[in-house]
Amino acid sequence: MPLLPPKTLTNFPIGAIKNPAIVKQINATGLEELYIDVNVLGNLIICFDAKSDATVVSAGEEHLLPARIERVDRTLVIEGRNIGTYFRHRQKQKILSEVHVPIQTKVSASFTGGVMILNGGEGDVAIQGQFGEVAGITHSKNINIQMRGGDVSLNELSGNASIHLSIGSATLGWTELRGTEQINIQCGFGGVDLLFPPHITPVAEPGGPFKGKKITTLPGTNIHARVGFGGLDLLNWV
Repeated sequence: MPLLPPKTLTNFPIGAIKNPAIVKQINATGLEELYIDVNVLGNLIICFDAKSDATVVSAGEEHLLPARIERVDRTLVIEGRNIGTYFRHRQKQKILSEVHVPIQTKVSASFTGGVMILNGGEGDVAIQGQFGEVAGITHSKNINIQMRGGDVSLNELSGNASIHLSIGSATLGWTELRGTEQINIQCGFGGVDLLFPPHITPVAEPGGPFKGKKITTLPGTNIHARVGFGGLDLLNWV
């Protein structure tokens, strides 16, 4: 049975943003990196399916949308210093953004608050967020996610991943383990759920102070999970 994508990804209206305030097409030839630095991010999905052109579509109040969207050498830059206008004018509409880049594009992103969704992709991923959510499906072999508060829901991690949450919850799921997974996940206060294929019986060993476990399955797969205060559960995907 295929692993269902996280609810956040399922609910996002891919290709259905109505009345966008921003629609940009940028030459994708040679594009290597997507750089995002936006305070109030809203809901942003990154699709890794662009061929000749990368696209950026955004809807919402214009004073909260990214002020800079342009290609600089081999990098697509999306920037928005909108925290000041957010507190002055508040937010009356949802911010929805959809970005399409090539499959190998590296993602470097930071935000103060918002939801970032990954829909595919094989390039490196580095995300720093203060408050919000990171969700989706990625085939990146190198992932680094740092969140102060919020949720992380990712499926099919197949390489090196370092995920750190100060406060919040994380759910990681796999339909198949390949023996290449090197996962390190830490949550200070909250909970971690790890979902494994039905035919896999993970072996958990104490992994350190607090609630810590080292999970081994196939040769080569190593998953270290630690929770300071909260729950740490190993589940079968049914």
